[in-house]
Amino acid sequence: MKIRNFLLSTIAFSGLATSVNAQLYNNGGTITIQNNAYVFVTGEVINTAGTITNDGKLEVKGNFTNAATYNSTGAEDSLLLTGTGTAILNGGGTTINYLTINKTTIADIVKLGGNILVAKKLDFLGGTFTTDPLVNPTFAVVSPITAVYNFAPGAEIIGSVRRTGWLSGAANVFNQPNMLVTTNAGTAPTDVTVTMLPQTGGGDPTQIEREVTRSYKFAQTGGSAFTADIRYPYLTTELNTNTEANLVPWKLIATEWNGLTAGSTRDVVNHFVNYTAIPATDFVNEWKLADPKYTFNVNANLRGPWNGTTAMNTALNTAGIIPLAQPYNVTPFNYTGTETVATIPNANVVDWVLIELRKPLSGLAQDALSSTITGRKVGFLLNNGTVVNLDGVTPINIDIAKQGSAFITIRHRNHLGVLSNAIPSNAAGTFTNDYTVLANSYMASGAASSPMVLLAGATGKYGLWAGDANKSGVVNGTDVSAIKSAIANSLTGYALTDVNLSSSINGTDVSLAKGTVAASGSGSNPARPSTNTPIKVTKVFTNIPDPISE
Repeated sequence: MKIRNFLLSTIAFSGLATSVNAQLYNNGGTITIQNNAYVFVTGEVINTAGTITNDGKLEVKGNFTNAATYNSTGAEDSLLLTGTGTAILNGGGTTINYLTINKTTIADIVKLGGNILVAKKLDFLGGTFTTDPLVNPTFAVVSPITAVYNFAPGAEIIGSVRRTGWLSGAANVFNQPNMLVTTNAGTAPTDVTVTMLPQTGGGDPTQIEREVTRSYKFAQTGGSAFTADIRYPYLTTELNTNTEANLVPWKLIATEWNGLTAGSTRDVVNHFVNYTAIPATDFVNEWKLADPKYTFNVNANLRGPWNGTTAMNTALNTAGIIPLAQPYNVTPFNYTGTETVATIPNANVVDWVLIELRKPLSGLAQDALSSTITGRKVGFLLNNGTVVNLDGVTPINIDIAKQGSAFITIRHRNHLGVLSNAIPSNAAGTFTNDYTVLANSYMASGAASSPMVLLAGATGKYGLWAGDANKSGVVNGTDVSAIKSAIANSLTGYALTDVNLSSSINGTDVSLAKGTVAASGSGSNPARPSTNTPIKVTKVFTNIPDPISE
């Protein structure tokens, strides 16, 4: 039986397979597909008026558009969308018990023309299925949590999926088998919506940052004080510059991406990240995945061990007195990292240094206080100025908790720390600053002199001020006195008063500290008045804008 563009009044299909070429157009009649009947339409089905009752199977290769009445009363009631090309699915608010999407290739698309209500089962077996989220963000696939979602390998719904009749304590499937949400405790919502955009569906998270090119948004109706366990799936083709084994979820708060750097579990075989106990207040943020481990390409020189020509001395290393555990777990650094090595890994190691990333909300250098640290780590400083990881070779990498433009500090136990100018974030996950160039160090308005000292021999290169023998962030007469006292008491070993890192404490250290004081330079101490007139002082302040106890 073939029906082509007819205005139907009453027609029933029962216990037979019927093929309809071109389109099936109902403009006021009644069509009944009885149980066990199968109707195959090679074009589109348009129900502008009247009633279609489907208790059998209706397979459509074109659009399915319902603007009137579509009923299903039996247990079968299957709507199948197959074939090639792009088809629009618009249920017109009606409920479809069983929906099958089985287009020929991934280039063949089913696109929603409105919300579609699937009551019992969704079989997504082939093609591309999208709710058209970029054009119509309110459209969604809507199902109770009792409905079964069955996906062919690699199949996933692009856009929004809403599960109704929500109950806490069980994981519910959304856009694909590994897009799972569970809520616990508190008051459960009545429904939950997940909007997941893979890269192929325009899934570029807000702002230009480092990220897997897939975005996730969550919404709920009702509910409070619950926590959510979420599984975030992705494709390896979306990894961008991220290392899969390092991925963590990130939430967008205002305009700042915040990483959940602890507590994630990862499955690099099935390609998802799982995170538990997300508070309800955070649930509704935009989310993404990204690798929090950033590479810091940092170069700096210390004035103390500078050899007067091209590099730094490695006397502490040669003497074998550099400790095997990081030394910055004391005030004022208060770094609790557990970096240790079995042996100092490189003959060119000068000493341990502490690297920090600071990200003040204001974006201003003067606000880059210790409270704004978003990542920090200890590494080794080589004699050519390179800061490296514990392997003594690779650039230091640090897990950061916030993305965006930020400031890098380099701190040494008896030299004055330095703050960079603002450094933009980037998709490659790298921060770079060469402190041997003066212009790359922040200098406060009204500072009496540069935050770095010009080094002898190497034309134009700068180094950190030496002589902070008591870790106060200031080099002054107190430091000179501390060095003299150490000499008088025959102090030896890995000591703060060894400001030239020679492995001994003597008059050279005194001279070096006095030379710094005599320079009467200043970094940026916000406790001092900030003016445009240079301040004459007999001390040198750190460039890092933390309050300094004088």
